[in-house]
Amino acid sequence: MMKSALSHIFRNPFLLILLTAIIKLPLFLTKNIQEDSFITWRVARNVLNYGVIGFNGDERISASTTHLYVIVTAFFQLLFGESFIYPLLIFSGILFAIGSYWFSKILFPTNALRRGFFVIFLNMVPPALAASGLGMEYGILFFLYNGLIYFALHQRKNWAYLVFPILLLWTRIDTVIFLGIFFLADLMIRRKINFIFILGGIIGVCSVVSFNYLYFGELVNHTITAKKIAYKNLIQNNSFTNLLYQWAYYGGLIKKYSIYTLFVFLAFLGFLGFCIFKIIKNKTKISYPTKVILITTVVFALLKVTIFAYFKAYFDWYYWLPRVFMFALVLFFALNYINIKKRFLISGIFIVIFGLYCFQLLQSYTIGYMEERQRMQIAADINADGVSMNHSILLEPAGIIPFYTNLYTYDEVGLVNKRINDEMLKDEKFWWSNSVKKFKPDYILTIEEKPSDSQSFYAMQPEDLIQFNANYQLVKTYPIAKIHQNAPAILKWIYQIRPIGKDYFLYKIIK
Repeated sequence: MMKSALSHIFRNPFLLILLTAIIKLPLFLTKNIQEDSFITWRVARNVLNYGVIGFNGDERISASTTHLYVIVTAFFQLLFGESFIYPLLIFSGILFAIGSYWFSKILFPTNALRRGFFVIFLNMVPPALAASGLGMEYGILFFLYNGLIYFALHQRKNWAYLVFPILLLWTRIDTVIFLGIFFLADLMIRRKINFIFILGGIIGVCSVVSFNYLYFGELVNHTITAKKIAYKNLIQNNSFTNLLYQWAYYGGLIKKYSIYTLFVFLAFLGFLGFCIFKIIKNKTKISYPTKVILITTVVFALLKVTIFAYFKAYFDWYYWLPRVFMFALVLFFALNYINIKKRFLISGIFIVIFGLYCFQLLQSYTIGYMEERQRMQIAADINADGVSMNHSILLEPAGIIPFYTNLYTYDEVGLVNKRINDEMLKDEKFWWSNSVKKFKPDYILTIEEKPSDSQSFYAMQPEDLIQFNANYQLVKTYPIAKIHQNAPAILKWIYQIRPIGKDYFLYKIIK
């Protein structure tokens, strides 16, 4: 009976994708949305309200790394108004599921049961849940990745070689890594150069760069430039050991810089190597094009993790999709080399996947609980003053609070305001205090430390500190310890093992 029901669902793409969407719904209950999503969403709102791609009214700035997702988000805001968030998240989850379904059709062309299990299991692993349900552009990106793989490399559709590279590059410019690797994969499969593929890449790169230059006056998205300026001295330890730790930290699931994390990740890579060896040796079950595609996804995953770790890209979302592709190889191996008719075997895989699924839900809950009681509360407290774009704030990060308050924003990285980067370039040490004096924001939010603390990140000359204390008053403190102490028992236990979050201090100008 159970097998019959599953077979019916798995053979119907609509039902299969619907089931994956239902599986992801509990993630929304955690109230965890990636902070940087709100930056893109505010840019989209700025387009609708001011007719300008920007963050602060009529000021043009590529504050979001993804142009295509801005357009998609603007459409959802136009359609659903202020209630756009969950429809957009569901849409992202569905796109991710469709992408995984296309990939499954390559890996399991004739076996609907294995194909169905692959789609369900892949959509349940932590990086897939994060990529498709936390608000970033990665649901769309995974859809486009697999659209190119399925319709271009697998089905040899000429239109796909042209369309998908353009859409990918308009989603994220760093997709050139993916396109370059899969161009080589296509060359291995077809044994000849695909000039349509090259044309798609050229049009994509040229159109994005030209748009950036003509509209913003810059060749690459400002977010890239801002991070290069702001983060150049973020990590002082540039040793090879630290690089390896970062590589393992972002490539795997264990979030700790340690030799233990490195060994676990290396063991995982060893298992991936074993899987690839078995796949290559198989002469009957797996076609040559499928082998090339599958192995290329893993090569792409490892290459992107390595490149981004080397260039000290510190944000976890850069690594979500590489981890998904690594999980995909493991799932393919498991489903292809075990007898899924033996219930205890498939049940064992399900138990492991379900454990990882619950792990991600719990992890999201720990973050969502904190965000509701800290940054969301800060936004509510500021809104109680009746603020608008005519008021300003200096803070970090630039997502939740600017989105919900609509304040004119100066952020400490300069992602949404170039004036901050200008101050950083003028004075690397005292740029923050110089920005306070120059811009006189109505609100200032500091993180972890007060400006008056000794050895504070917010470096100030003695005379500037006197002026700051005369012009600003501390109106409220948001201690993270209090949130941890008042959390439900299970979260309190997690916070004790791995404390997350920092104190915030809200200042208001004295008028």
